[in-house]
Amino acid sequence: MECAKVEFLKKGFQATQLKDIVTAAKVTTGAIYRHFKDKEALFFALIEDVYHYTLDFLDNAEPYDKVGIREAIERDSVEASYVQAMTYVNYMYEHLEEFQLLLKCSKGSRVENFIEEITIQYTKQNALFVKAAYEAGYAKCLPNDIEIHILTHGYITALCECVLHDVPYKKAEDYVKNIIKFQHYGWYGVLGLPLK
Repeated sequence: MECAKVEFLKKGFQATQLKDIVTAAKVTTGAIYRHFKDKEALFFALIEDVYHYTLDFLDNAEPYDKVGIREAIERDSVEASYVQAMTYVNYMYEHLEEFQLLLKCSKGSRVENFIEEITIQYTKQNALFVKAAYEAGYAKCLPNDIEIHILTHGYITALCECVLHDVPYKKAEDYVKNIIKFQHYGWYGVLGLPLK
């Protein structure tokens, strides 16, 4: 697994050959096939935990009633959003090589569209919030589904840029603060919510 990780990080999923991994690990091709169906299965085994963690992290969309949306808006702040974002960013840095594989080296694999996949999931949460805020009279504007998707995609991509551009952790903290401010005030402006 470690040899496979090194090869995939060095060459990416598409360019890495099983023979390269076999040579580096000093095992036979048969030994790999006893544990993994193919190169794709081996690659996925390396990133499976972070892949599922991300989907689970985003899988808490719930419909809002009028009380729920009021409470969500009242507790919403730049600081709260920053804490939530840093929970995920901290996890990315704790599992940096796996996220490098997933975000930088996965072209040609079944997870090459990971950012789009998590955007779709997070867009569902944002759409529920936006709709509830509008229907309860807090938001003055109601963006359509594609607008919500595009804005969400921008946010997810911005967080992933830390890994994509090898931003050192200390700088990532400041970068994420700015991204959160940009997103927070941007969403409030798009929705016509009063700034706080």
